[in-house]
Amino acid sequence: MSLPPDRFDFSDLATPSRDKALGGEPPSTAQEGGIEAEELISGPTGAVLAALVAPGAGSFFRRRGLSWSLLLLGFVIPLAAIAVAIIRRQNITSLVLDTTILLSVQIIAVLFVVTRVIAVVEVIRSRNEGSPRRLASWVACVGVIVLALPAMWSVARCQDLSGAINDIFVSSGSDAPLATPGDGSTPGDGSTPVDGFETILLLGGDEGPGRWGLRTDSMILVTIHQESGRMAMISIPRNLCQLKFPPGSAMAQEFPDGFTQLTNAVYTYVISRPEIAASYAQGNLQPEVVALASGLSYSMDMTIDDYVLINMQGFAEIVDAFGGVTMTLAKAIPLPLALPGSKTPNARSIGPGVVTMDGTTAIAFARTRKADSDYNRMGRQREILAALAAQASGSDLLSKFPRLTEIISWTVRTSLSTDEFGGLVDRVRRGARINESLGLVPPLVDTGNPNYADVAMIIDALQNALRDNVDFPNA
Repeated sequence: MSLPPDRFDFSDLATPSRDKALGGEPPSTAQEGGIEAEELISGPTGAVLAALVAPGAGSFFRRRGLSWSLLLLGFVIPLAAIAVAIIRRQNITSLVLDTTILLSVQIIAVLFVVTRVIAVVEVIRSRNEGSPRRLASWVACVGVIVLALPAMWSVARCQDLSGAINDIFVSSGSDAPLATPGDGSTPGDGSTPVDGFETILLLGGDEGPGRWGLRTDSMILVTIHQESGRMAMISIPRNLCQLKFPPGSAMAQEFPDGFTQLTNAVYTYVISRPEIAASYAQGNLQPEVVALASGLSYSMDMTIDDYVLINMQGFAEIVDAFGGVTMTLAKAIPLPLALPGSKTPNARSIGPGVVTMDGTTAIAFARTRKADSDYNRMGRQREILAALAAQASGSDLLSKFPRLTEIISWTVRTSLSTDEFGGLVDRVRRGARINESLGLVPPLVDTGNPNYADVAMIIDALQNALRDNVDFPNA
């Protein structure tokens, strides 16, 4: 007599011999293979561990459609993403700064966790009542938590980085240069522009506790020969006078004979006059920076492609993120005991010899005028930037990205695109360095009454030296 279906014990049909005894058919070869394969996973705990490593592995022979989906989403795609990152590690910064890629990483991280949750639940539910599932359940819970923590950390960091990118990388709405010389008439008359260069205006602002507004006391043009990657820094004195602006511009109408204040005051002058600032509006760019770049470009007859504006207090944080900056000083440099915003008092002097400066000391070193003059200070600023760039090329930038992102989100604003910025960082990381350093200071340039045509020719000669890979005699 056969048993009613509702009382039939399917668990008793575990072997071919029992099938035959009951008059049934033995399992197929495929079924036998599946059973043997699952038996190789030592019980429910082994199956859970397999599901945590490769989701879907523990249920492959029971639910192949689900297993293939879990393997694809939770194992193959994350593995492929890691492989792409390894293959393109030379351009890792560009990848990290791509918000689309960051969103993809977040999705992959979520899928990494969700697929494993589904996989372990499926494994545990598939076991019959007599199977020891308690240990497997504990292993599943602990395993999911261990894997979820780094995945969720990645999601949070990607979200933070995406927000910082949107804050830092302001756009003009086009790929056009930040400023061009205009009609090429005076003051840059007679210069010979050199093609194949990208020039970035690097500004250091002194905004902070005890300081009103933001004066660009540090102004450096970084010009890069695109084919070779050779770079030069050109310091612009804060007391450079008579800066001129393109004919017809708002600042030219205001100052037809040249700006009557020092060049470092252009920023605050424009920002305090909304009607002038409005005329320099370009997308989300700071109009005061656009105005300054316009004057420098026209006066020196050179194209300025982009800018980077750094709050000097934030620069100290950047130096600290890199573990300090090491330099060799020929003589002792007196330091101010404290600067606005300094975290700790400074020593009375630093050097001579090999010294490692933290952020506070580095800022004091870059800004002090006690030792010599404003012009020597400009030289020290170029030196410390070159030293930091050289050090960064040998550093693990990727490991420092979380901290750097946090700092630069409130410290840096730039018109560079993420691709352009990433390319520059990757270039520095691969060993690019500053080849020449030049200050537009006396006796080379009379800052009180500059001949801008001569300045333009000096800059052209410097760029030619970079292009031809020869020393520039005035550097």
